[in-house]
Amino acid sequence: MPSTAYATGLKLSSEGRHLEAIGQYEQALAQDPQDTRVLFALGNTAGALGMAGPAEQFFRQVLAIDPLRLEAMVNLANLMRANGQFAAAIALLEPALAQVPQSPEINLTLGSAFREMGDNGRAESHYRAALAARPNYAPALSNLADLLCDRGEWEEARTLYDSAIHHDPKNPQIRLNRAVLHLLTGALKEGWRDYAARIDIAGKVPAADLRLAPWTGEPLRRKRLLVRAEQGVGDQILFASLISELAARATGEGGSVVLECEPRLVSLFARSFPSVCVHPAEIASAGGHPRADYGWLKGAGGANAWTLMGTLPRYLRGSLDRFPDPHVFLAPDAAEAARWKQVFGRGGRTIGICWRSGKSGGHRSLQYAPLEEWGAFLRDLQGTIVSVQYDATQEEIAALEQISRRRIIVPQGIDQKNELDRSAALLSALDAVVSAPTAVSWLCAGVGTPTFKVLYNTSWTALGQAHEPFAPACSLAMPKARGDWPSAFRKVLAALS
Repeated sequence: MPSTAYATGLKLSSEGRHLEAIGQYEQALAQDPQDTRVLFALGNTAGALGMAGPAEQFFRQVLAIDPLRLEAMVNLANLMRANGQFAAAIALLEPALAQVPQSPEINLTLGSAFREMGDNGRAESHYRAALAARPNYAPALSNLADLLCDRGEWEEARTLYDSAIHHDPKNPQIRLNRAVLHLLTGALKEGWRDYAARIDIAGKVPAADLRLAPWTGEPLRRKRLLVRAEQGVGDQILFASLISELAARATGEGGSVVLECEPRLVSLFARSFPSVCVHPAEIASAGGHPRADYGWLKGAGGANAWTLMGTLPRYLRGSLDRFPDPHVFLAPDAAEAARWKQVFGRGGRTIGICWRSGKSGGHRSLQYAPLEEWGAFLRDLQGTIVSVQYDATQEEIAALEQISRRRIIVPQGIDQKNELDRSAALLSALDAVVSAPTAVSWLCAGVGTPTFKVLYNTSWTALGQAHEPFAPACSLAMPKARGDWPSAFRKVLAALS
């Protein structure tokens, strides 16, 4: 019967076995192609697998049969948001809100769409409307807290996070969001405790079958500690700032360290941490989520304890006075660095620029200064300009040169995205780098080159400071108000002058 296949599909989906679930849903749909329950479940499953196109089709099919199915409407709007179609999401939901103005779900989703468009006033109004209709609605409590946290309204944000966690104690994302608030306000002990919630978010940390004891900060005597890779390249460089201290401690206490990392970082990390066994991560996708394979570990000498890179600060950076300053923790290839210095010449200072992440569009686009603002900044920047944007297009370079009326050097014979060891040497050969919040800023600061990070709002990694404590060669430059990028660039020009 269809209901049996449908029920089996739901069970499989809840266990993360999405591909198997699809087979069950298809059986149910074959018997009743108009069953909106099954179509809706297929939409959710496709979304969980990252298949946005099919997910959208299934939700539209549901709405064609049942135009007032609010869950399908909200999920479709969320797909639009994820694709940067904020105005389309709002246009879809506003007529529905007119029919059910007290709907917490519609108000929540509208609030998020407006926030992603930069309209925090209307976003706040919708979040508060959702809470007026359902005071204990944890998603609205958390989203409003996020908004207030961005505005620096710490106390109300903290109260809202606490309330959200009280009403939804098993939601790790809310705890992770509260971690940001704690870290921004210097409450490091509480922040690192909440930061551990990332481990419980599906796909955030690679799954693994490790029969080793987790390390909880105890002495490393007779321990061979595996430090596991997690998150992106920039995060791994950030957390690598603790490896030298960890390795020295292990040596002093009679232990050793095995460091797993993104393959592109292996040679750089091996040179930077000579007493550490560095090995490339072997991570594959399983059911739409990353899974690490440790078949290599025995051949690398084995281990009897493990921790995640992002867990190290909990035990080594419990307060701001535990952060060394200055702190240069990456060792670039000296010969490669000397070669780049010859390439750039000695006719005055040489400054690198990186204007965006490799991932852009949607809400992320609000976090990066537009190319026009970068061009205006370069017009006033003294020195030779070098592009350290790892995937810069010819069109971007041409646009920047036209706006700034300056020549921009594009390093030749190097793949700045994939040859990270050589990129580190290149960055060390520069006098300074001005960067958007990307892995480049961490790599540059890690080798000790003065770095100026231009970002729309402070980052939790700054821990409430005007620089990056993990990599103190990096200073922050933020707009005085949202979108006032010239004010951020003026700070950089003043510092460089």
